[in-house]
Amino acid sequence: MVIQQRTELRRNRILYFLSIILAIAVLTGVVLQYPQAAQASQVVLLLLGLAAIAAIGLALAQLYAFPKRSHAILIQRDGDITIATNAVHEGFKLRFLRDVIGENVFSFTDQDREQLKALEADGYYPAFIVRNVRKILVLRLCTMVYDDVFCIDSSERWEHHDSSNTSEPSSHKREMPPLRVWKGTRA
Repeated sequence: MVIQQRTELRRNRILYFLSIILAIAVLTGVVLQYPQAAQASQVVLLLLGLAAIAAIGLALAQLYAFPKRSHAILIQRDGDITIATNAVHEGFKLRFLRDVIGENVFSFTDQDREQLKALEADGYYPAFIVRNVRKILVLRLCTMVYDDVFCIDSSERWEHHDSSNTSEPSSHKREMPPLRVWKGTRA
């Protein structure tokens, strides 16, 4: 598996759009030149047109498969921090967090699973609980690997750390993720 930096992903997206524009220009030229061209040139133009169509198809497929922004939600209550994410297909991020935090990672109890079940309807899946670790450490680790990190404390205050450009959690906004169903952190 190849892991690309966020800036490389942005550059790749620009290259896909430029490829589509170039392929459309080639197709336009082929359509305009084809009737006046000699028979040997028509074969070359036809091959160029097919290559341009293939380039458009590949670029559109790459844009469709472009990775979505990964989110993590840190739910803080009673000294525990629950980590939920929308990027369960990116298990390497969770393994990284689990390896770094190590012995402070715990599994959910049945009561915890029941309380956090509402998050699954919104596409966020609770991964594990972290105990006896400072919030700033968990926040720093999450901003290193996720694009958006949302934190909620026991008084229902939300923080949003956008780390798509930098992993520094120096500033935050008071906003919550797009959740349809949120019952809160207390039972």
